[in-house]
Amino acid sequence: MDKFVKIGKIRAHYVEAGRGKKTILLIHGLGGSTDSWENNIGPLSRRLRVVALDLPGFGLSDKPRINYSIKFYYGFVARFVESLKIAPVAVCGSSLGGHVAAELALHRPDLVSRLVLVCPPGALPRSFKGSPALWRYSKVLKATSVKETKEALAAVDNKPVDDAYARSAFEKMSMPGARDAFLSALAGSAKAPRLNSRLDRLQVPALVLWGKDDIMIPVQYAQPFIQMKKSRVVLLEKCGHRVHRDRPELFNSLVSGFALEA
Repeated sequence: MDKFVKIGKIRAHYVEAGRGKKTILLIHGLGGSTDSWENNIGPLSRRLRVVALDLPGFGLSDKPRINYSIKFYYGFVARFVESLKIAPVAVCGSSLGGHVAAELALHRPDLVSRLVLVCPPGALPRSFKGSPALWRYSKVLKATSVKETKEALAAVDNKPVDDAYARSAFEKMSMPGARDAFLSALAGSAKAPRLNSRLDRLQVPALVLWGKDDIMIPVQYAQPFIQMKKSRVVLLEKCGHRVHRDRPELFNSLVSGFALEA
């Protein structure tokens, strides 16, 4: 079910499904939206209450001209969780969303019961200037058609995406402010403090999922997360950067099982 909530001056869009006793919050990656979880919301909602958020600047949420830093995002998500009165909540973030989720758990552990990170970028070395896949994906900013958008989305994992998903992405990226938000969020993640030296401070159990074939953020960068005290790291075969799209049944099983453990 599509819903909207006003957080400060920003009208945020989210999708809610399921009536499970435990709730999981899904946070998409750069350029994504609640559509990113189209293969996950339904299956996860069979056992959990699922809340999938469009981060400000993306999807159907407002796109003001602001600095979309990681600090802004985790602060916004904290207010969102408080507004919906769903804390403590299991939080699952993909890519940029994983970076946001990890910072949320570090700064507001009272809001987070469990943490699922999907190929997160927050522990990359400063020398990492972006993979070739990222720069190919960034062509989505200049796409003038569904076809060009589809080509940019396929660059993430060198795998095709369906026409419906590409069409939705093109329409959302064509909204006023969306392209500026994409660039600002990309810069915000790159400039954010690294997680590496702070991961051992995480107080909540964490599940880290990484595709062995990830060319956006190669699996070698999972090492800092492997060293976390309360973490289990699962490397998935036949998966790239979009683990939840590449192998949705396995992803849904792992995530729902982990969220329901507590």
